[in-house]
Amino acid sequence: MKGISLQDITFEQANELIGEDSIIMLPIGGGSKEHGNHLPMGTDYYVTEWVARQITEKFTLVCLPTLSYAHFPAFIEWKGSVSIAADNFINFVKDILLSFTRFGVKKFVILDGGVSTRLPMKILATTMNNDYGVKVAVTNVVGLGKETHDALCQQKRGGHGDESETSCMLHIKPELVHMDKATEDYTEIVPGTVKNGVEKVYLPMRMSTASGINGNSTLATSEKGEKILNAMVEDILVFLKAFSEYRV
Repeated sequence: MKGISLQDITFEQANELIGEDSIIMLPIGGGSKEHGNHLPMGTDYYVTEWVARQITEKFTLVCLPTLSYAHFPAFIEWKGSVSIAADNFINFVKDILLSFTRFGVKKFVILDGGVSTRLPMKILATTMNNDYGVKVAVTNVVGLGKETHDALCQQKRGGHGDESETSCMLHIKPELVHMDKATEDYTEIVPGTVKNGVEKVYLPMRMSTASGINGNSTLATSEKGEKILNAMVEDILVFLKAFSEYRV
């Protein structure tokens, strides 16, 4: 039995479906964040929405409407980009989750389509576990589908508006991608923070390239995007099966 999108059902239906056996999924994908000159500001939103729909069609859970404003401090100097302060973001999402814990829900999945959003959501997940005895799983956008991503992508490195993200958008919303403006550009890596692809020291940075991207978007194809997206979905489905059987 597939899941349901909460926005599509009535209160009567929600009243029957939401309870202590439910898994509630909250997708978070920025709807207003720069992604270079070739991708739309809502790239994170579109990708997260696509993945959320696939999961909801394949697994029994309740999917909430996608949260399109979140914590994106690296982009505050780029016009049109919206960032919510970390503490406000945590408290806002906490209130969303508490709207369901009061009716007995004990399991949540945050489908996190960002990178800077992950740390605040991990803090929230820990708080919810300690203070309310509920489990909040937070996906890692960098880890989902990583094996497929690494096998397909040719760029020397990336992370934003890059080969992978552009490929995903070419599969989801090709009409919004301007490949004639795709480019190759890389953010600075401070020596000692990363070695052999492994983070040794966390050092917060802002998006500083002239193009607003980090990677090589010229290498993107729809075929790569389809495979990466499907791999992301599969990784989440594997977890959800185990999560559904996990006793809280």
